[in-house]
Formats: sequence, structure tokens, C-alpha cells
Amino acid sequence: MRKISLAIVLAAALVLCCAAISPAQQQDVPLAFKFAVGDVIQYDVIVSGSASVTAAGNQVTPVTVRGNLSLAQTVTQVLPDGSGRLETRMPSGDLTVVVDKEQAKFSYANGQLRWFANGKESTPPQGDLSKLPLIGAPIAYTMAPDGRVNDLGFADPRMMAEVLKAMPGFDFSSMQNTGEAIFPANPVKIGETWSASKTLAPMGPMLPFLLTTSRTLDSFSDAGGIGLAKITGVSESRYVGAANPTALPGVMKDVSFSISDIRQSVNSTEFFNTTNGRLMRGDYDVALSAHVSANIANDQKSVGADARIRVSVQSR
Repeated sequence: MRKISLAIVLAAALVLCCAAISPAQQQDVPLAFKFAVGDVIQYDVIVSGSASVTAAGNQVTPVTVRGNLSLAQTVTQVLPDGSGRLETRMPSGDLTVVVDKEQAKFSYANGQLRWFANGKESTPPQGDLSKLPLIGAPIAYTMAPDGRVNDLGFADPRMMAEVLKAMPGFDFSSMQNTGEAIFPANPVKIGETWSASKTLAPMGPMLPFLLTTSRTLDSFSDAGGIGLAKITGVSESRYVGAANPTALPGVMKDVSFSISDIRQSVNSTEFFNTTNGRLMRGDYDVALSAHVSANIANDQKSVGADARIRVSVQSR
């Protein structure tokens, strides 16, 4: 009788464990961006944070920043592999920066840039706003369904030509392919984690960084024909180049720099619409640390900075 009772208890426990795993947890969830020509994807972004900058003589300067901006991504082309060619603009933005006791505020809306210093409006720098990246000149790039970004540049090829002319010798090829895949190639189950590690050089081969990422599908719901995936992640990017002084070719001939440490970590929580293939909301906690020495005409200068920034992205 005891053996029979024990068998019944074990069988019941097994049934309960199986019942606790819902169909949503067992199913494979496809994660991929989707694009259609003419789509305009709009986001509102809120930024806030603080930093400390240490300059020569160990003088520490506190910095705080807060602001908000809007981004509009227009799909101009869809490639055979499902990748989208996107052009991104910033229709409006508002940023306040406080350095020690000095405050500066910048705002942009309806094609007009305004500039405030300690609460008083000043005349903004004169220039052609149509050539200002994001504000006047859209940034263009190709995004694959897995989130990988390639061919980063200006929508107007003449602007890239002007940049190359102004900075001869600088290698922009590595900047144009800066991305790492956000999503895995195959569908994932709830609780599954995917990771990656890769060396990138977004600012050219003299500034290599090791990027490591790890993301987990925390939950998934499918209500009313709309799939919503919650994805948590952590990533770290750190400088892995030599600490020896390095020149800036074609930029400033009398300037070299040495890097003791540059490191950035990001903890993220994202909500992704799997039906439409779009990010609905993302919250990112960013920690940044940088310590650099620059030699300018044989005058050595050192600077260090540590910052923590919170970024929230909301789809409209």
C-alpha cells in the first residue's frame, strides 16, 4: 500500500509540474525586426544622468544632464533578406546640461535651434542646420531582421564625401559596420538566454573594443493577436587596444593619446512587439568610465570621467 501511495504522489507531482508549464512557455518565440517601405517608426526618448570629470590637478567637476527628444525612422527600402534601409531624423529635442554651477540648455523644434545659458537665451552658433546630423541631415543605415546595423552614413552621399575630405586618412569603413546581432537566428523559449562576444572598432582600427552581450527572453504573451516579448539584457564594451601613445592620422598631426581604460556597461529591459517586429519600450541603465591622456604639442594632459545615465525609449 505504501508503494502504491508513493507512486500516486509522484505521479500527481509530475502532473502538477507539467501543468505549471504553460503553452506560451513551451512555444518557440520568433524575434525579428520587420520593415515595409514607407513606414515611419517614431520614438520618444528621455535621458537623465550624472557624471564627474577629473582633469589635471585632480580637479573634479560634477556634471548632470536631463532631456528628451523625438526620433523618426523612415523605411526607404526593403532588401531581399528582409533588412530595412532606414533614415533617422530628430524632429525635436530638449537638453539641459549643468557643469558645476553653469547651466546650458539646448532645444530644437520646427527647424529652429534655441540656446540658453544660465536661464538667459543667447544667440545660437550660426550655421546651416540642414547639414547638422540628425537635425537637418538624416542618418542612414541598414538594419537586418536580427538587429545588426550596417552601412552607417549620411542619406546624402555628398555629405559623406565632405566628411572624408575634411578628415583624410581616417578609416570610416569600420564605423559603417558597427552592429552586433540583437536577436538569435532561431526562435527562443521563455527563460532561454543568448550571448555573444566580438571585437569591434566603431571609431577605426586604432580604437578596438571587446563587446560582450547576454539577453534573456523573460516572458511572452499573445493576446488579441499581438505578441509581446519581455527581454532583459546586460552588455559590456571595453577598450582592448594598446596603452601606448597613438596618433590621430589625418586629423591633428601634433596630437597623440594613450588610453588606460574605457568601459561601458548597459543593463536593459525591453518590450518587443513580435507581430509587427518593433520595439515598443526600452529602459537602459548605462555606466561609463573613461581615463585618457593626450599629448598636445608635447604638453601632456590627463582626464577621467565616470557617468551613470538612464535612457527610456517609448514607441508612439
